[in-house]
Amino acid sequence: MKSYLGYIAALCLLTPLSGVAQHTNVRAADRLLQSDKPNYTEIRRLIKLAEEHEETKNDSYTYYVKGLVERNLYRTEYRKITMPRSEGDTAQMFRSIVNELIGWRVADSLERQPEPATGRIVLRYEKKIQEYLKEDAPRMYEAGLFWLEHKDYAEAVRAFTGALDARRILLPIGQTKLPVDSTVSNLAYYALVSAYTGELYPEVIRLGKEYKDVAANKNEVYQFVARAYLAQQDTVGAMPLLEEGARLYPETSFYFGSMISIYQSQGKYKEAVELIDRALKVTPDNPNLLVLRGNVYFFAQDWDRAIEIYRQVLRLSPDNYDALFNLGQVYYNHAVSILADPLSTKLDEKKAKDYFRQSLPHLEAAYKMAPDQVRDLLGNVYYRLGLEKKYEELYTPNTPKE
Repeated sequence: MKSYLGYIAALCLLTPLSGVAQHTNVRAADRLLQSDKPNYTEIRRLIKLAEEHEETKNDSYTYYVKGLVERNLYRTEYRKITMPRSEGDTAQMFRSIVNELIGWRVADSLERQPEPATGRIVLRYEKKIQEYLKEDAPRMYEAGLFWLEHKDYAEAVRAFTGALDARRILLPIGQTKLPVDSTVSNLAYYALVSAYTGELYPEVIRLGKEYKDVAANKNEVYQFVARAYLAQQDTVGAMPLLEEGARLYPETSFYFGSMISIYQSQGKYKEAVELIDRALKVTPDNPNLLVLRGNVYFFAQDWDRAIEIYRQVLRLSPDNYDALFNLGQVYYNHAVSILADPLSTKLDEKKAKDYFRQSLPHLEAAYKMAPDQVRDLLGNVYYRLGLEKKYEELYTPNTPKE
């Protein structure tokens, strides 16, 4: 009986002592960190144990020390780089300075919450973290530029967003929204540039939701985010951005052009035409918008209206490749559709041949601008018109004259 009671007493002592042991682990990690040659493997092991334990996983001290580990590594590499006759690892230095935030984000979040027992906010490590970040945040910006230059776009995004998080941690208690200044705007812009250039489309969309109205170069940023949605085949997500972009920047054809393409792909030709007409009210003689209007009629196989619009474009811009090529295509398609009719007459065949002839000058002009794209269609017209010599020349490589 006595041994049984002793066993129960031992069990009762184990639970609180286990928590004490984890606090001791964090303090031990802190002490090891301050030694001349820190054992980072052991330090990380002790911190990991504390993160996994119920008593210490919600203790800001655990994450304060976790951030200090990375700051120590950053400072070590920084000293090597800046000291004469000493070699440091710039990439490792920049990784470490951003890694500070892995722990300090959690510490900051915990310290900004009122304590359950008292309802008061008690700052134990926040001021020290802020002191460090006042010095380190500008270096995170430099880290982003370093990774951007080295084309490691994921690391660049991590660094620029890290610099934004550092500024957020520097906010006074009770304040959560970043004040918009030139630094915040540039950091948000570079984060989006990095994500978009690296084709990290889900990250572009995530950053866009948070920073699109804060980032510098707003027109460019709206295009990044809309293009990211389109790359993900998410036209529903893209449309509100395209609408807003068209409202804010009507002179930028990307927004109207993308929406028109979406409507065309959905067979909503009426909506596409209405959208183009809306855009043309802003820039009535915009040849790119007029080409889009012609394209709508082209896809709807309304050949006569398409011809009328493409001719209008060529009066404004005689060398417009899209209008030249598309007008040639319209005449060609018009001819082919006549010949495809099993009830076509000799008179219809003559009319089709006239359409082939009308396509010729436009396709020849377009061929000079983009031969690879036009060659096959132009060759087909030559063949149908019996222009065998021109057909052969089109497919015969130029041989140098002796």
